[in-house]
Amino acid sequence: MNLLPCFDQIISQRGWYTRPLGWCLALCLSVCLSACSWVVTGYNNAPQLLMMAWIDPHLDLNAAQSRQTKADLTQLLAWHRQNQLPLYADWLVRMQQYAPQQVEPEQLCQWLDEMRDSLSPLALQIEFPLTALAQSLQPAQLETLKSRYAKDNKAWRKDWQLDGNEKDQLDAQTEKGQANAERLYGTISKQQRVQLRAHAQSSGFDGERTYAQRLRQQADSVQTLQSIAQGQHGSAQARQLVHAWLQRSLHTPDEAYAAYLKNRQRLNCAAAAQFHNSTTPAQRAHAVNVLKSYEADVRELMGTTR
Repeated sequence: MNLLPCFDQIISQRGWYTRPLGWCLALCLSVCLSACSWVVTGYNNAPQLLMMAWIDPHLDLNAAQSRQTKADLTQLLAWHRQNQLPLYADWLVRMQQYAPQQVEPEQLCQWLDEMRDSLSPLALQIEFPLTALAQSLQPAQLETLKSRYAKDNKAWRKDWQLDGNEKDQLDAQTEKGQANAERLYGTISKQQRVQLRAHAQSSGFDGERTYAQRLRQQADSVQTLQSIAQGQHGSAQARQLVHAWLQRSLHTPDEAYAAYLKNRQRLNCAAAAQFHNSTTPAQRAHAVNVLKSYEADVRELMGTTR
């Protein structure tokens, strides 16, 4: 399941950057894993899963750090369940209403903006525990982080075929778009596959530029954590540094890159709307059913029904 959002992800080749310690999107992603029943179990066990899958492999926490981080994540999960899952349910209801109809690019872009805005309150909740963790980090842990970043980047380049030729890169982008389209609409036609490839080709995606931004965000994270870990800042100043870092992660200060992202969003919304409007009644009915299943998962996590 992907809520950023289902329609736009058919076309978008954005690729995730390195959000600070993975926390800004981690809880969101834990509820956006799939339409399978285990998504509920995954969400409810998010603190442990995040520790095993991301935080500990990247920082090699000691016992005391692990205990505190799990406690912080558990508290964050409770906040997220109460404050953000209702937003997801609302978006999914709206998507179900629009799925049988023709859609406009502006509608998709509006959903994207709303979803992106929902990350700011989450970032505020992360500031205090992230500051405390940063203050406890040791030099060897920061070296582990840098080493893991290098490993992640190698895998990211391979996943997007950045070291291949143009055809290899386009194939990778098209395959991702097709997988997302089939997840939402079910089986797609040969003509629609051709359409997805054309959309991918004109999406404005620049893999090397995206990769360079990824490296900048990673360097920013290491520099910020290192500055705080050295103990030269009081708690208030350290939290200000974390706040600024989180904001840079959510809103790039690079004006040229921000313009690139804005243009890509415009192109992707237009392409996603065009693809949706080409789907058959059966495919749209499939999309409604998929969205309903996502909503049911979210409402189960919320402990409510509709």
